[in-house]
Amino acid sequence: MAEFKFNVLTHSPERLNVISTKLGPDVNTKYSDKDKRKAVKMGALANHVLCAGGDEIEGFIDSVDTATQDGFSFGGVARGNRGFRVEAQVGANQGATAMKVGDFVVADVQLAVGTKGLPQVKTGAPATHKYRVMTVNGTGVAGDVVVLELL
Repeated sequence: MAEFKFNVLTHSPERLNVISTKLGPDVNTKYSDKDKRKAVKMGALANHVLCAGGDEIEGFIDSVDTATQDGFSFGGVARGNRGFRVEAQVGANQGATAMKVGDFVVADVQLAVGTKGLPQVKTGAPATHKYRVMTVNGTGVAGDVVVLELL
């Protein structure tokens, strides 16, 4: 029998909470569909910005509109409810200790704006937005794909 692994659930309304928001740190940074799925946090200008290494993950870019708001890119950010699952990638700054099932994660440095890819994560100790590793596809080193669940 094949080994059972948790997977990303089909997004259902009770698990997904998408808000419309300004995207990016300033009006000069333009997001595109290539930036979907990246980890974000709330910015100081009622906007959402890519997480820096060590930040707690507050959401993931769900959509990017062609229109702008106050000069900013505009789109949707998925902020999950308990049980929300998402695929992510072990980031380059994970270090020597492999990520494993049950680890809690924070954001690692995200891929540059305009570069397509999964959200980058590393093990950490989030206080508020707690994402736990449910599945590791590989050995838990940089570049491996993991499934996260919001607790």
